[in-house]
This record gives sequence, structure tokens and C-alpha cells, in this order.
Amino acid sequence: MIIIYSLITILAFSVFSILILNNYKTTQIRNNEIRLFQTANIVAEVYKKNIDDIIFARMMVRSYGKQANSRILVLNSNQKVLIDNYHSYINDTINNQEIKSSLTGKSKSTLYDLKNKEVLQLSVPITLNEAGETRIIGAVLISADMNLINRNVKSLKNDMFKIACSALIITLLLTIVVTNNLTKPLRDLTYGVEKISSGDLGYSIKRKAKGEVGKLINTFNNMSNTLNKVEKNRKNFINNISHELKTPLTSIKVLIESLTMADNNIKTYKEYLKDIYNETDRMEKLVNYLMTSIKLEDIVLDMNEEDLNEILDDTVKLITPYAKKNDVSITLVNTENINVRCDKDRIKEVLFNLIDNAIKYRDDKKANNYISITLKKYQNKAIIAIEDNGIGIDEKNLEDIFKRNFRVLEGPTQSQNKIKGYGIGLTVVKNIIEKHNWKIRVESSLERGSIFTISVPL
Repeated sequence: MIIIYSLITILAFSVFSILILNNYKTTQIRNNEIRLFQTANIVAEVYKKNIDDIIFARMMVRSYGKQANSRILVLNSNQKVLIDNYHSYINDTINNQEIKSSLTGKSKSTLYDLKNKEVLQLSVPITLNEAGETRIIGAVLISADMNLINRNVKSLKNDMFKIACSALIITLLLTIVVTNNLTKPLRDLTYGVEKISSGDLGYSIKRKAKGEVGKLINTFNNMSNTLNKVEKNRKNFINNISHELKTPLTSIKVLIESLTMADNNIKTYKEYLKDIYNETDRMEKLVNYLMTSIKLEDIVLDMNEEDLNEILDDTVKLITPYAKKNDVSITLVNTENINVRCDKDRIKEVLFNLIDNAIKYRDDKKANNYISITLKKYQNKAIIAIEDNGIGIDEKNLEDIFKRNFRVLEGPTQSQNKIKGYGIGLTVVKNIIEKHNWKIRVESSLERGSIFTISVPL
């Protein structure tokens, strides 16, 4: 990456430098050309005024040539040299394109490359007005060496090269620093992914970063913490299942050993077989809860137009014998026929779980345990309320009762005050309700009971 940045910087600066140098050289040559054209025109005017005094004209041309640091030739209309500030071409005939152009009345300049040396050569016509007519009587030819300009360009080129090297070094240093600052969080993130891949769930990246990289690190840390919690819950889940399954298996094993080691009568066999049946039933409940937990996220709804009142009636009829067995009365209050799109069997499962919990968590200290169920229609929603006067839920635990936390429920507990949750049944309830885009909330307090309210949009 650093090499690419360096190449881009070098390329950009090279192009910039070439453009600057070319522009500088062109400007300098153009300015020199303008200055020499001015000198040539002045020499032409001086020659016209002193055409009869050739000695004075030569002195003036020599002076202007020295000032312009150039060679100045004055030629007549026959291209014969009349004046040369260096006296080398006197009386010689010069026939170049600049002279030819000037003798036709047009000034001309050309840049020549002679023996690795650049020379600017230009010519202007010498005109004379006689009787209202303009007559060309000769030309002024100036040749100037461009060495000074080339030396200045070369000096500028060297200075720019030094600046480029300094800028490149500074750019590389800054690029290394910036790149390191940008890639360090990404390297930390890569290391964190490797740690999680190796099984170190919960690994957290301590480095703070801003922008999108910072958001990515925060997301990674949240993901890592979530995976760690899931893994801990999974281990606890397996430990609880293992412990709960071990107890009935041990009991069954002991009961079978007792039957095989002694000569018992039929009454004893029946009693032991009944105990074995109870332990097997307990194991079946554990397996059912286990399967429910595994399939919790795989719920698929079969949506149809259904009557909520009819679903409530069917559910209450189904669970009433179990409620009577536990001395709990169930009453449907103020129900009305309301049609909604839902999965009938899943909603029955929701209602069955809520009513079943209300029965299991009845308050044995109270003479009358009841469950009251209402269904009412409002403007844009229907409300199902399930109220009981059971042992209730501690208010500090209300936020957690719908969270997945496997718990085996086996009816009344010996110590009601130690109850902390309603197990996986409420997790199933929450999941089904949310898949229907319905809402559920709970109000409860210890020793006073609970009210579960389901809000159904219409």
C-alpha cells in the first residue's frame, strides 16, 4: 500500500513539475522574444534615421547588441549585410527564412537547436515612406543564445527535484504513520476474530477507534459478549438437563435393583412400577421441554382468518379438567366474537401456556384460586387479558420472565418465595406473539397475582 501511495505521489509530482518547467521556459522565451523584437524595431528606426551616417549607425547597433546580449545584423534589400556588431558577416549575403519573410514585410522568429544549444533568431523589416508609399529597404536580424534561460530552467529543475525528494520523504513518513493508525484497529479486529475462532468467546478489543472502524469494533465486542453469554447459557442448559435427567434415571435404577434383589409381593411390584412410571413421566417432560427449546426459533405460522372467542373457548374447555383438579376456577368474562388473521394452533399454545402457568403458580394459602379471561374490542385493536390471584412475580424479575432460561415446572413448589422465573414456556409465548406482530405485557406483584395482556392489531 505504501509503495502504491509513493508511486502515485511521484507520478503526480512529476507531471506537475514537467508542466511547471515547460510553462516557465515557454514564458521566458516569449518574454525574451518580445524584448528582442522591440530592440530590432528600435535598431530599424535608428538605421533609417542615420542611413547616411553608417559609422554612427554601426556604433548604435553595437551598443544595442551589447545591451541585448545578442548578435544584430542590418541587411539591405539584396540580403547583403551592412552592419554586424561583431563585424564577422559584413558584405556577406544571408538568405534564411527570417530575412525572406521580413523583406516581404512580415516579422518572423524561429527557435533553433544548434549543437546542443538553443538559439532564437528573429527579423523585422526596415520600411521607408516616400511620397505616401511604403518601401522595404532592408531587414534587421537578431540572434540570441538561450543558454541563460536554459540554465535558469535547469536550476529550477534541480530545486524542484530537491523539493520533490523532501516532499516524498515527508509523504512516506506521514503515509506510514496514517496507515499504521488505520490498520492497527483492523489488525486488532483480525486478532479478535482469530481468538473467537479458536474458542475464546467473550474476547473484547480494548482499543478505541473513531468512525466506521470504531463502530465495527463496538459491533465485534457486542457480538463477542453475546456469543459468550449464549455459550454460558448453553453450558448451563446442558448441566441442568444432565442433572435433571440423572435424578429420575438414578431413581429408576434403584427401584429396578430393589425389585430384582428381593422376593416381593404383587402390591410392592405395583407400587415400585408406579414410582418408575412417575420418574419416566418426569423424564418425558424434560425431553419435551428440551425439544421445545431447540425448535423455539423454527416456528412457522399457518395464517388464516380465525375467531379469537372460539379459540379461547376451545382452550378453556381443554384445560378446565386440569384446573378443577388443582382447585382453580376459570371464568370467561365479557368475551365477544372478533375475527383476526392468526395461526390457530399457535395461539392456543400461547393461551394454554399462560393459563397453565397461572394454575401451577396458584397460591395454596388462599381459599379461592381463580383465573379470569376477558376479550374486548377497541377501535384498532383487540385485548386479551388473563388475570389470576396466584403467588405473583417479584417486580424486579418482570423484565426477565420472557427470556430463555430452561426451568422444569412440576406444579406447586415447596418454597414459593424461591420462584424466580416461568421457564421456557413464556419464551415460546413471546416468540409466537412477536411472529404474529402482536404485543404482550405483564403486571404482577407478589402474593397478589398477575395479569398478562395480549394486544392484537385489527
